[in-house]
Amino acid sequence: MDSPSRPQALTSADAAALASRHGLRKLGARPRLGQYSASIWRRRDFTWELARSDAYGKNQGSYLGQLWGVLKPLLQVGVFYVVFGIIITEASRGVEDFLSYLVIGTFLFEFIASGLNNGGRAIASKVKLVRALEFPRAVLPISVTLTEMIMMWPALAIMVVIVLVKGHTPTWSWLTLIPAVALVYLFVLGCGFFLARVVSATPDLGNLVPILTQLARYVAGVFFPLELLAAGFGLLGQIAIYEPFAVYLRLARSAILAEVTASPLDWWLGVGYALTAAAAGYVFFWRAEARYGRD
Repeated sequence: MDSPSRPQALTSADAAALASRHGLRKLGARPRLGQYSASIWRRRDFTWELARSDAYGKNQGSYLGQLWGVLKPLLQVGVFYVVFGIIITEASRGVEDFLSYLVIGTFLFEFIASGLNNGGRAIASKVKLVRALEFPRAVLPISVTLTEMIMMWPALAIMVVIVLVKGHTPTWSWLTLIPAVALVYLFVLGCGFFLARVVSATPDLGNLVPILTQLARYVAGVFFPLELLAAGFGLLGQIAIYEPFAVYLRLARSAILAEVTASPLDWWLGVGYALTAAAAGYVFFWRAEARYGRD
């Protein structure tokens, strides 16, 4: 009588096929891009709560608390106005309302700088969360940028009040500030994805991000019209006029200040920069999904 045959052990290929049929995947493996995006959407409430709690928690250890979100850019405006509006008067040449010009540039660039600086630390600042829970890591750069956006709205309200006090009358063009800010958000988010992966892999590079954003502040036209730079630096000056930061500041200023005009090219560039940065940064970040939080 033949003895019953023993079941044979599964090969690696058979085990992988069995796991695939039952919807299992390797721990820490990178999912497909579509699945990854769907997973982020399912966790949108978690992303929002994370951003909201971070926004509330910032500056809570100081006496003035959340007021620092408005006071910081206001103090910067004061310093910049003294330096570039009073001491170096050439900077305000050709600008009828230099204070409003400076306020819009300073407040908007503060969001850009904070988004880039904190976006680079999105993984490092939440490494315990990354190691403890399973969720798409792209949630972290998204929540960081949302946090900065939440903190920017009171500053934008103060910005509008200052412009009104300076005598500017609201027009329909003021509504174009909304899409301009939306484009800035997408661009900063895309850069945040890129920086989060790079800094996660090489933490020392995180120390360079604030230095680079400070350099960008001086070539973005925050303090003076870039046409002055273009006149002195030829082709390089012309290129500076159409770099992303300069374009977004021009779009925001043109929405409120009649003396600043944004061309159709500025809007096309703004859309192109935002969509390219968001898409490329997202894919770049996703490709390293399996490595975040691992020693």
